[in-house]
Amino acid sequence: FDHADRLFASLEEAWHSCTTSLADVKELVPEFFYLPDFLRNDGGFELGVRQDHKRVGDVVLPMWARSADDFIAQHRRALESEHVSSHLHLWVDLIFGAKQRGPAAAGALNVFFYLTYEGTVDLSGLSSAEGRRALQAQIENFGQTPPQLFTSPHPRRRPAPPPPPLGAWPICDPTPVRPVGALRVPSVPAALHSGGDDSFLLLDMERQLTLYRGPVGEGARASAIGDVAALPAFAPGVTIARAVCLAATDGQPSKAWLASGGHWDGSLCLSTAHGGGGLRLRLAVHSETVTCVALSRCARYVLSGSLDATALLWDFGRAGLAGLAAPGAEASPRPSHVLRGHGGDVLCVAVSSVLRVCAVASRDGHACLYLLRDGRRVRTFTSPDATPIDAVLLSDAGYVLLSSSAATALHLFALNGQRVWSARLDGGVSCLSLSPCHNALLLGLDTGDVLAWALFDRTPLITYEACPGPVVCLAVSEAHLLVATSTRHVLKYPPPPQAGLLTPGLVVARPPR
Repeated sequence: FDHADRLFASLEEAWHSCTTSLADVKELVPEFFYLPDFLRNDGGFELGVRQDHKRVGDVVLPMWARSADDFIAQHRRALESEHVSSHLHLWVDLIFGAKQRGPAAAGALNVFFYLTYEGTVDLSGLSSAEGRRALQAQIENFGQTPPQLFTSPHPRRRPAPPPPPLGAWPICDPTPVRPVGALRVPSVPAALHSGGDDSFLLLDMERQLTLYRGPVGEGARASAIGDVAALPAFAPGVTIARAVCLAATDGQPSKAWLASGGHWDGSLCLSTAHGGGGLRLRLAVHSETVTCVALSRCARYVLSGSLDATALLWDFGRAGLAGLAAPGAEASPRPSHVLRGHGGDVLCVAVSSVLRVCAVASRDGHACLYLLRDGRRVRTFTSPDATPIDAVLLSDAGYVLLSSSAATALHLFALNGQRVWSARLDGGVSCLSLSPCHNALLLGLDTGDVLAWALFDRTPLITYEACPGPVVCLAVSEAHLLVATSTRHVLKYPPPPQAGLLTPGLVVARPPR
């Protein structure tokens, strides 16, 4: 390590030095917006003692930050704010654009030492080896200005679009929000997929897949997809809501797929959930019943867990599940990885193509994190309650959420294994979901209640009117929240408000404006 006095030890001191000393030029590294770990000395390294007799350890944070996680979350919220978006083009001009060099740079007080600029010195043309080494050391140790990419002012970013008409609800309004639509379906729902418009897919316990179009209500048009008899019957004793999964590559039901387990023969079935539907693959690889299934949002990865204490990861390549319909598609693909390490039945799985990881949780109270690339186990999480984990979520923000219905508890962990928070509820959690931006958590309870929290700090976002029965599954989109109950009701609610929420963790791609 460097000398203790030169190490990054305090944000206040670093800010004061940068803003008062011409010799101290720094820019924030990307980790300031997604990685709280770099602010903590979790390894307990001996970083030395400074001349003021202060020992260097965790970075000293501003008084307004409760922790490193809170600091990163606040920083990230500022970066994603409309104020920064509306002024981002000015920063681009300074670093990469028209104000990087020349009179415009001088007018903006944006001039640096000449050796930091690209192309100002030709090292190969220097005759003195000693002079060349000195210049190289200067360039390597004192930084370089990025290449100039633009010579004209960068255009301003377009303003953010207005929120969906149903989403303009005040945070923490105590008045319960009533459903804006309700529908009674023929059988108990098992899985939902909500499109961005007024259509949604529903798979029921009778294995019937149905596409509903139009406003949620008695006027909704129902179209059956596929043949019920094509899927094997569900086995008794399996929680079907965890054993089936609907996903769409474009976010719309028009290109949706169904992955289903829980069948009596132990098979994993992959079916098209659009058009005429149809069973595409029936994979019998697990030695016991498939208890849980997950699909990545890109429909490339399929993850299945079983009573045989293993999970199987399937990689269908860049074409994803759509490649199954292509000529020459493999008739009996093999799993890319067998994920082991559990001492009990695998109860739930999750996969994130953004993080390139998947999570497998079991009855023994452990959840393991594996890499999609090689199937290597990189982390193990243990339920603090030592109870079976029956639901797991992976947030693209870099967090793992575990749920234990036996203890009516939720636990949020960072990917590095650090527990962020734990919470206990009055009722058992029957289903979980994340908002499209992965910063809001939706909970369906067996009491019929639906809760909406900010993922990072559990701030209540909206109060929903309770459902007429236990919640069995839910689906959330930018436009609405769909909730299905064991009483065969499908209810449509406004989505939780998300503007300005704290979102710690990895940067999630946002649609262009």
